[in-house]
Amino acid sequence: MTAPLERNLDRYRDLQRLSSALFWLPTSVLFFIDEFGLGDALRLQAIYYLAVVVFEVPSGRLSDRAGRVLTLRLAAGWWIVANAMFFLGSGFWMLAVAQVFLAGGFAFVSGTDVTLHFDTLEALNRAGEFESREATIRRGSLAVLAGACLVGGGLALIDLRLPFGAALVAAVAQLVVTLKLTEPAGAVQKHESGASLLSVVGRLRNRLLAWITLYVLGEVIAVHLTSELGAAYVAQVVGEALDEIDKAPMVNAVLAALVALTGASVVRLVTPLRERIGAVGALVLMAAIPAIALSAMATVISAVILPLILFRSVQTAIVSVLVPAVVAPRVARNQRATFLSMTSLVGRLGYGAVLLLFGTIGGIGETLEWAAFTAIVVFVVVAATGWIVRHD
Repeated sequence: MTAPLERNLDRYRDLQRLSSALFWLPTSVLFFIDEFGLGDALRLQAIYYLAVVVFEVPSGRLSDRAGRVLTLRLAAGWWIVANAMFFLGSGFWMLAVAQVFLAGGFAFVSGTDVTLHFDTLEALNRAGEFESREATIRRGSLAVLAGACLVGGGLALIDLRLPFGAALVAAVAQLVVTLKLTEPAGAVQKHESGASLLSVVGRLRNRLLAWITLYVLGEVIAVHLTSELGAAYVAQVVGEALDEIDKAPMVNAVLAALVALTGASVVRLVTPLRERIGAVGALVLMAAIPAIALSAMATVISAVILPLILFRSVQTAIVSVLVPAVVAPRVARNQRATFLSMTSLVGRLGYGAVLLLFGTIGGIGETLEWAAFTAIVVFVVVAATGWIVRHD
């Protein structure tokens, strides 16, 4: 019967929109800075990314072995607990535990959501629609993210904890949607020896898939540095000290909303861009964006630089569609979620290590300089290796 799978497509759209209702996104780092200072704020972010590393591959394996739907239900549960702890908890270690639960939710979603989409279309003999449908759904999700950022910024003017309360409501709704999902036939293959972790790692013998993994490592580091240091940069632009934050949450919320809307407007360019310069060429082009933005942020503190920060969403939007579109046809069905989780694990492990190092620097100026240097190195490496893969 195809009716439940057809309904899956609508529910997948709803699920993506709810998981994009990250009301805390533009204000969480400011909340951490306000509570503990910049150094501990970066350490809390490092705890999140290193915790994702712990969950990434096990969550991918669970998705491939026990099912996409169960994994997405567990993700919603992780997020319910995390947002409740942020909203009600206090103290560094309480929020550190909340970061671990938040990481668990993102790890369980990572790779599983897009794989559910691809598996559903494949079961309906419509796999060729994946790229265009995913781009359309991402566009709607980014519009939801923009609205959530604006609402979260307004709530943060009252109390920096309130955005987490709004995210808690969205997480509960997300769980309700996952309870209505149907597992595509054939998505769960428990006993295939080909699904072993070593065989998934063995996919890296394919140079394109190996380069994609390297690219995700660099992309996670560079884009997230632009995003998280962007909040502190905005505080400097509006003339506020990091220990006396007032207007910065709303300003950063407006900026985050514009970032999401920018991503929504460009995600439709994925297919034309790939057809013109190829997937590798498009991904390399995107890697230049955070390098340019961070270099400008490290050079001058000015509102003139803020539009450059907007363009970080261009890379995120296009990469979020291109990477699974490249991986899915080249990886067996019972290995897709594990492979995508593995690439995400590599990226978050690298970024967590970078954050721990940056947490020892202290000053925002020097931190921005090192972030710009890191993003430039990422661009040079992915461009050089991408040229080799493209001409192989």
